Amino acid sequence: MRPLFPLPVLLALGLAWPAAQAQSAPEPSSPAAAVRALLAPWDRPGMPGAAVSITLDGQVVQHEEAGAADLEQGTPITPASVFQIASVSKQFTAFAILLLEQDGKLSIDAPLSDYLPEAARWPPMTLRQLLNHTAGVRDFGTLMPAAGWRDEDLLTDDQVLRMVLRQRGGNFAPGAAYQYNNTDYALLGEVVRRVSGKTLRAFCDERIFRPLGMRDTRFADDLGDRVPHRVPSWQSSGSGYVRAVLSATTTGSTGLLTTAADLSRWALNFETHTVGNAALFARMQEQGRLAHGTINFYALGQERHAWRGLDTWSHGGRDAGYRSFLLRIPGERFSVAVVANANDVDTSEIAYGIAERYLSRRPAYRAPPRDDSRPDRRQLASYAGDYELFPGYFFRIGSDGRRLLLSTLDDAKPEALPALSARRFLLSGKFNQVLEFPDEGAGPPARLHFVIGQYGRIDAQRVKLADFDPAGVRADEFAGRYHSDELDTDYVLTGEDGQLHLHHPRWPTATLRPYQRDLFRSSAWFLQKIAFQRDGSGRVTGFLLSGPVAENIVFERTADR
Repeated sequence: MRPLFPLPVLLALGLAWPAAQAQSAPEPSSPAAAVRALLAPWDRPGMPGAAVSITLDGQVVQHEEAGAADLEQGTPITPASVFQIASVSKQFTAFAILLLEQDGKLSIDAPLSDYLPEAARWPPMTLRQLLNHTAGVRDFGTLMPAAGWRDEDLLTDDQVLRMVLRQRGGNFAPGAAYQYNNTDYALLGEVVRRVSGKTLRAFCDERIFRPLGMRDTRFADDLGDRVPHRVPSWQSSGSGYVRAVLSATTTGSTGLLTTAADLSRWALNFETHTVGNAALFARMQEQGRLAHGTINFYALGQERHAWRGLDTWSHGGRDAGYRSFLLRIPGERFSVAVVANANDVDTSEIAYGIAERYLSRRPAYRAPPRDDSRPDRRQLASYAGDYELFPGYFFRIGSDGRRLLLSTLDDAKPEALPALSARRFLLSGKFNQVLEFPDEGAGPPARLHFVIGQYGRIDAQRVKLADFDPAGVRADEFAGRYHSDELDTDYVLTGEDGQLHLHHPRWPTATLRPYQRDLFRSSAWFLQKIAFQRDGSGRVTGFLLSGPVAENIVFERTADR
């Protein structure tokens, strides 16, 4: 089965896009040889690749590179190759915020509006909630394309901020839930600029990068910058690899240029405290707490997970064709940085594979237990139902008594998913996607987990869709012009040949497909759900638009045709 979401959705969510995977081979005789074996799939002509840097017991113990930096020029990846590390940038933004707190210039428990007065009209939220991804703001990764921005357009911090500040609603009340969100860290980058009086790039150069000797690291806030040894990014296609152009200069949530070696210098700072005091590093580990008391795995720009009996801190990144992963295991004084320039390099798999080779003989290491369980007929029947992953996007789960069957509203033909255990089913081996049903006691599960890679997970809640006949929908009833103040844009809807179409001057025409009364889905990834609104007389007056991590954006009808 192909991956269920187009690349922009996974980018907006910050989820991994693993594809090309290291092939099984005889176990090498040393950890260093094992690392080279893990990179072997990219160490051949015509392939992009990756760079790796590993620290152990306070020093760098291995650098490895494989593949080409530039497929057009045939230049190889070297220790000096500079990559964009996307969301791994977030921990540097968090660290900058904590340096300002250490300076006495802000508090992460203060309201955002103390430092960004324009946010005063929003529900009160703290810097801590932004840092922990519990603020509930809408993700600009969906807002910008919904307003007409295309991938090839230049996107700047100022443009993102203007769009975000237009929003009048959010996805949930601050503190009510966890939702990974790039807007959180874009706002934090703006706080650094306003409180310090310097750009995020200048502040981090002065306070972090230069003191740590990270000479090849900078925030890319100027598209015209000349960056020595910068590698372009690539995206796999049916005919090989094509260039994946990144035309954004956004920082805070993304935008850091660096090398694998400089990331090792950063990782070692968590041991040496060359920059930052002990209180600051303790602060970096404070995990998010939701309003009802649940402690979340996300701390400040990094995730905490138990792996093989070890306490790990990590974060991944993906933007255009760039991929990155930084894994630290403080109890073993171990870290590994993996940076890559193609969208089918699974940097998290490489990082954990390297950790396995280096640490599997350590006393604290615990081999994972095998789960050979298989679902019976009763379990399979209990899983059957509809699950909403994003507004308007559903998994339809069924069973023939022997196998789990999956379909969607777009593809009603069910496909059998291989069982990995009684509760885990393989959705895509190439893209490392799994559906997992949690053990919630008696009765059918109320949700399923859509799992990507090692720890990427989105919960899909069980829902009940009413019986519905789309043939009874009159497309022309919804035709007209609609305007959103929040996006500062207009959509024109037309009814043609019994179908409803959505038009925007900067995007191809999208077809809207009804799936419940007054609820439509779109063929465009960022327009996943359109919920039409009516007045007391039943006339359509507008709609609420929802896409990934951006819900209920208001559109008002301004003309019938």
